[in-house]
Amino acid sequence: MTRTGSWLREAGESLAAAALPFAVSRVIVIGVMFVARFLVSDHRLTSRTAAAAARAGLLGWDAHWYALIARVGYGRAGHASLRFFPLLPLAARGLATVPGLDAGTALLVVANVGALAAMALIHRLVLLETHNDPAARRAPWCLALFPAAFVLVMGYAESLLLVAALAAFLCLRTDRFAWAGLFGVFAGACRPVGLLLALPALIEGLRGSRRLSRSARELAARAAAVLGPPAGTAAYLVWSKAHDGSYLLPFREQLSSANRGGVANPLTTIANDLSDLVHGTHLGTAQHALWAVVLAILAIVVWRNWPASYGAYATATLVVALTAPNLTSLERYGLGCFPFVLAITTLTERRALKWAALSLSGALLATYALLTFTGVYVP
Repeated sequence: MTRTGSWLREAGESLAAAALPFAVSRVIVIGVMFVARFLVSDHRLTSRTAAAAARAGLLGWDAHWYALIARVGYGRAGHASLRFFPLLPLAARGLATVPGLDAGTALLVVANVGALAAMALIHRLVLLETHNDPAARRAPWCLALFPAAFVLVMGYAESLLLVAALAAFLCLRTDRFAWAGLFGVFAGACRPVGLLLALPALIEGLRGSRRLSRSARELAARAAAVLGPPAGTAAYLVWSKAHDGSYLLPFREQLSSANRGGVANPLTTIANDLSDLVHGTHLGTAQHALWAVVLAILAIVVWRNWPASYGAYATATLVVALTAPNLTSLERYGLGCFPFVLAITTLTERRALKWAALSLSGALLATYALLTFTGVYVP
């Protein structure tokens, strides 16, 4: 079989493994969205927030901003839009040139095609690393039913971030460093945390460096893998400087008190949330502290069972997420960093445990989706 034929066969196998979990997760999330709309229309939920969230549906919360940017551009969307990096809205804007597609529909198409690709890529990556077909087939389910995975159905950028990160890791682990650099550029232009891919790229670039022939081409490829993520981010910041007069305005908007907030001591933030949980106050915020503990445990699982680059990526993502003054989007940060999904895949080797974990995860997925579509939970 030719190399092209082999690649097509592998892609077909991975897409087949991803198809059912992709479909099931969409049935759950879209079904829950209609339940939320029924609750609003039947006057069982009467708040304006619930009505607005149910009406917005898959284009609610951050998806609204991405759709707005795709439709009118950053200039007309205002400075607040700059915290949303450009890869997703640019892709949606390009697709919206197809007759019959508006920006919102194009955004959902890009995000959901990206989600399918991410599920196929995680199957391929697990197969590459473990040669364990059951584990590889389990991984797309763990991703599709992750409690925060309802954002993979909405117009959020996590789908494209996952695609870029998974593709970059596949290239890093097969010594295709130049390609890893290209996918790193996409990650850096997709989300601020895309920058963190430079750390695993550095670890993988140093792997086997003593045996290198030190050819200029090989060294340049490894350097490109490390520099790709910051290059993607830098391109957006240079554009920001040219159009809005400041390189750092996107980060200032992200770190403003109205959004993520500044940088805080993660131990203090977790301690405060745990205290709220114990005393029964601010439970909506306090529940994030439990996720901080869960993700920390999953990071340990990654370090114990996967190569160091995976553990470093998971740890860096968790540390960045925990430095926020509030942990509002912590679950989504966990979803966007795929090694946490690999840890769940590792822990669900036993058949009984697999079904119990996936059932619980699917129930949490439906619960979080319902809370999101009724305006209670901010993803």
